[in-house]
Amino acid sequence: MDKLKYFWSKTNRWHRVIALFVLVELKVIPGGQLGFQCNDPALSHPYTGDTISWKWLMGITLLLPLVIMLIVERQCNGSEKNDLNKKNALRWYKEYVYGVLINLTIVQTLKLIVGSPRPHFFDTCQPEEAITCVGSDYISSYTCTKAYWLSQSDKSFPSGHTSLGLHAALFIAYYLHRRGASVGRGVVGGAQIVCVLCAAWCGVSRVQDRRHHWWDVLAGAVIAAPILFYTIKSLCKDFSCTNITNEVRQEEAKPLDNNSQ
Repeated sequence: MDKLKYFWSKTNRWHRVIALFVLVELKVIPGGQLGFQCNDPALSHPYTGDTISWKWLMGITLLLPLVIMLIVERQCNGSEKNDLNKKNALRWYKEYVYGVLINLTIVQTLKLIVGSPRPHFFDTCQPEEAITCVGSDYISSYTCTKAYWLSQSDKSFPSGHTSLGLHAALFIAYYLHRRGASVGRGVVGGAQIVCVLCAAWCGVSRVQDRRHHWWDVLAGAVIAAPILFYTIKSLCKDFSCTNITNEVRQEEAKPLDNNSQ
């Protein structure tokens, strides 16, 4: 116990959430598996791919907020404060990434624990038990026959695309509300609308692609809301520059103090 406490004291919040994420991805944590009813039409859709791929989602989610914050902060404070601009953007971006990591960890943990079949479950899993079951029999345990989909056909709940897309979109929209006055109301308003519409489209596409049920999408949105609130209000301090400005002034004052001595 003492060694565990010592190890815990040597870690920070980043270490802990990354460690949990790795444990989930390695399936060290026991997973669950929801069963299915024979010939359930909700699970009988063909697999048609993703309108928004996972790689595109992660790329946009991770890069777009940084680009927007760097541009806005440069316009906000003027060229004479470029160092402060960069500190503002990078500090908030670091906390944003931490929030995304929390979001992703919670989503992946729930996917593993719940084990909910996707709408294309029969097409991609092709469980052995579905061949012999009849009527509305409920199968509580099954084995997929398609190797590639062994760990994917039962990861429907909740929707990670929706949760991450909404997290990024609302983060950008609120950031622009707080810090985007220097770039013009029209530009800010247009960007906010585009972000929200893209997040909504991301969620709708998951249902249209038959990758998730509607309740998976709703759950993804619900998960994103408190994590986003925590990220903005607690981690990013509501995008206030006061603390960062004071730190910069203290750093700039140190050489002066040394010279005066």
